[in-house]
Amino acid sequence: MMRPIEMIRSPRRRATPMAGVALAALTLMLASCASPPSSFYTLTDATGPAASGGAAAASTNAPATPYAIEISPVSVPDQVDRPQIVVTRGGGRVDILEESRWAAPLKNELTSTISRDLTRRLGAMDVYGVPRADALAVYRVSTSIQRFESTPGERAVLTAVWSVRRVPGDMMLTCRFAGTEPASGGVAEVVAAQRRLVDRLAKSIGNAIAASAQGATPRCQG
Repeated sequence: MMRPIEMIRSPRRRATPMAGVALAALTLMLASCASPPSSFYTLTDATGPAASGGAAAASTNAPATPYAIEISPVSVPDQVDRPQIVVTRGGGRVDILEESRWAAPLKNELTSTISRDLTRRLGAMDVYGVPRADALAVYRVSTSIQRFESTPGERAVLTAVWSVRRVPGDMMLTCRFAGTEPASGGVAEVVAAQRRLVDRLAKSIGNAIAASAQGATPRCQG
């Protein structure tokens, strides 16, 4: 008579202390590799001076101006032309903040902010890249940012050269803007300071266009 085959069970292995240490180390490594969520910032502020009304802002019920504006893409220095916000530290050091980014490329942020500010101040359309009637007078605006410096807890600095040309016509004006705004606090505060500087820049451009449209000689302002 055949004997039944006995099932041979392999002994259960116990986790060694070294295995537990390795598992803990792997968990910590994976946690450290996880990127923190990014914060996104914009220079366009719907609650800014141009949006809130006032003497400089155009009324929503005002008639359309007999001219248009054409805001060319703004040029920016290569050092800050990146998705991350670049801040300045002491000793000539700069930090590229991976967790603090622009909502759009910086040159686009600047272009759209200047366009939005001027259209509200002047009540004029921005016709850049849009077909238009030849009889429509257009003020072409070109802006080159030469310095865009952000120092959290201290200040924001903006230096730019801008020009306005009336087409048709021979009016041509080229000016330099240089401004500084205090920026106590962190990234949000220094972005707000840069936003105020861009608003001041747009105000200077808008004043020149308005003067020319009224038949006066436009002049450079601070």
